[in-house]
Amino acid sequence: MPDSFMTRLCLNSVVLIILLAAILLARKLLNRQLTARIRYNLWFLFLFVLAAPFLPCSFLFPGYAFKLMRFLGGSFSPEHVGALGAAYKTAAATEYFLQDFSVSVTRAAHTGLPTALTGIWIAGMVLMTGFYIHSSRKIRQLKKSSLPLQNKEIRELYTLCMEESGIKKEIPIYSSAYISSPIAAGLWNPCIIVPINMLSELSKKEIRYILLHELIHCKHKDLVVNRLMALAQIIYWFHPFVWFAFKEMRSDREIACDSSVLSLLDSDSYLDYGSTLINFAEKISLFSYSAASISGSKKEIKKRILNIAGYRKESRWREVKSRILFTVIAVLVLGCIPVLSADAYTGTEYDFTAENVTSLDLSSYFKGYNGCFVLYCLDSGQYCIYNREAGTKRVSPDSTYKIYSALAALEIGTITPEASLLSWDGTSYPFEAWNQDQTLDTAMKRSVNWYFTSLDEKTGLPRLKQYLDTIGYGNRDLSGGMGRYWIQSSLKISPVEQVKLLTRFCQDELPFRQENIKAVKESLLLSSSNGASLYGKTGTGNVEGENVNGWFIGFVETGDETYVFATNIQGGAQANGSTAGRITMDILNDEEIYNQLP
Repeated sequence: MPDSFMTRLCLNSVVLIILLAAILLARKLLNRQLTARIRYNLWFLFLFVLAAPFLPCSFLFPGYAFKLMRFLGGSFSPEHVGALGAAYKTAAATEYFLQDFSVSVTRAAHTGLPTALTGIWIAGMVLMTGFYIHSSRKIRQLKKSSLPLQNKEIRELYTLCMEESGIKKEIPIYSSAYISSPIAAGLWNPCIIVPINMLSELSKKEIRYILLHELIHCKHKDLVVNRLMALAQIIYWFHPFVWFAFKEMRSDREIACDSSVLSLLDSDSYLDYGSTLINFAEKISLFSYSAASISGSKKEIKKRILNIAGYRKESRWREVKSRILFTVIAVLVLGCIPVLSADAYTGTEYDFTAENVTSLDLSSYFKGYNGCFVLYCLDSGQYCIYNREAGTKRVSPDSTYKIYSALAALEIGTITPEASLLSWDGTSYPFEAWNQDQTLDTAMKRSVNWYFTSLDEKTGLPRLKQYLDTIGYGNRDLSGGMGRYWIQSSLKISPVEQVKLLTRFCQDELPFRQENIKAVKESLLLSSSNGASLYGKTGTGNVEGENVNGWFIGFVETGDETYVFATNIQGGAQANGSTAGRITMDILNDEEIYNQLP
């Protein structure tokens, strides 16, 4: 867990730098075309990207989640599938072809580095959270110690400022002797707090500018944005570019706020507003996380003064153009979100968007297991799925991968359909059936690991990766190492993807020679009777002596239809290929797709 999480966080940290550079470049190149408010709004794209690695694809694309809802509530009945197939009998016993050989694998020992990095990251978040809580407490204490503004003249001015700002909800105003710069504070119930001395030291006109500025912060929910920024800085406390981005974001926010105030003033008042701003150049707020203030650093004040000096009221055309440009930039940036999402980094979800899907209720077959069943009818083009969520989840293929290992070896000539014998090297294996020479047919039926590892070694990882990329096999990750990546390791595939690949296999649509596909197909034949043939491959994942993953994939060919299926089970003591096979046979038998004699 620490390995994958820290890897995702580190990868995301690199991508964030690229996206930050893109946003900064867009701001610079389009500075004259974008309004101050739109320039500030660009930073919301950055905020969303910060959250993306922790969000599932279904959250990022609610349309996808909505599609899933359409398939809830279906049931598996003769109208769905059973009516599509006729009754076929087989005299073959199931015990032989459903036996599955697997060896236990041991999880690689972790170095202490990922765990240590995770610990440091968590410790940093704890410290940042403490700082944020301390800042929030100071704000609450300040609000408690502040008194409602008593000056009647200023209160009347404040009411006029609220009307000018277009704010209808009452926002209380307080005065305090403990601050030197006015601030807007509060999340759900914002208020404005002004220093007491400001009321006597500033003119009524200057006070009006200050009140307008703070009210604009409230109007645009900047206090809520402050909290979101604080949360992001807690999570990304280690990332200097995130800190830099938020510094720029705050600066752009103040400029946008200034521009909003200037839009309410006549041009003769711009200089006076700038002068008021200079008066607060040295009065930096101590409540940056929970409050918004008119003050800032000298560098920020200089940028704001330059903006005020060059301010012109926005034309309607510029506002429209800004919105169009923002939309284009948003589409480009948010297009990267699926790559950054948690699901994308872990490769655990397959985006299945077929429309012709019937949802099934097969829970009675999977008692004690977290499982799924996917069926595809070639002629009708209809999918029938039990537990769609599990059907799109990628897990280790285990021995079902051997189908494609054999295809690759046949394609490059390591073995041929006529000469597939490999000699046993004398190594003792836990299954007697493995301790002998093997052909493709015997190795497939006995699930002989050493045979397919030997084929893969001769094919080589680069060519294997090329083949898997070409056919689109799951996440195509071979980083687990030769002979290991397909056994509860890096390579993962979903049941839906298994069915889609087997469908292409049955239709000779895979990029392999027809004679090679035929040879593998013959090795998968389990039983035939009365014009129907059952082809399949089991797979079992065993980790440290415990069965954790069971597969049975294959297809049934009849005179009228071909049914492609994949069953996966997890979570039970017997979560293995044999159990997955028996569940599948029960389903096929009950729905009269492939019947067995008792």
